[in-house]
Amino acid sequence: MFQGSFQNTLDGKGRIAIPARFREALGAVEEDRLMVTHFEVAGVPCLEAYAPRAWQQLVESLTEGMGQFSQSRMLFETVYVGGVQTCQPDKQGRVLIPQDLRKRAVLEQEVTFLGVGQKFRMFDSSAYERVEQAFHSIVANNPDAFRDLGI
Repeated sequence: MFQGSFQNTLDGKGRIAIPARFREALGAVEEDRLMVTHFEVAGVPCLEAYAPRAWQQLVESLTEGMGQFSQSRMLFETVYVGGVQTCQPDKQGRVLIPQDLRKRAVLEQEVTFLGVGQKFRMFDSSAYERVEQAFHSIVANNPDAFRDLGI
């Protein structure tokens, strides 16, 4: 399970060190690769990374309940699933983020990693501040906004 928040710097070649705790989580499930795709939270682009088995489970669970030709399924498959790329960390725990994914997530230099259970997200650190601001604004303006989460 991925938990916590960490920052690392993207190098000139597009490589970034995966936080040690996240590498440990991958090792615990005997995975050495990442499935990385693009996403958006509160209007802020980011990347999401999964261990291959968790990715496979996600895709199966999300598509099994949808009709084969449903608009939702086609959009999901085309953008989220179709955009995934396999990334292999090197011996130093760095992973090369493909150029098109870096561009979609607008990753410049400082990257914030957020562990969110079965996956982790990567945001440009300055852009992540907008996600935090959106969260705090929602909480301040509507204290019951997250009631459906059971909190």
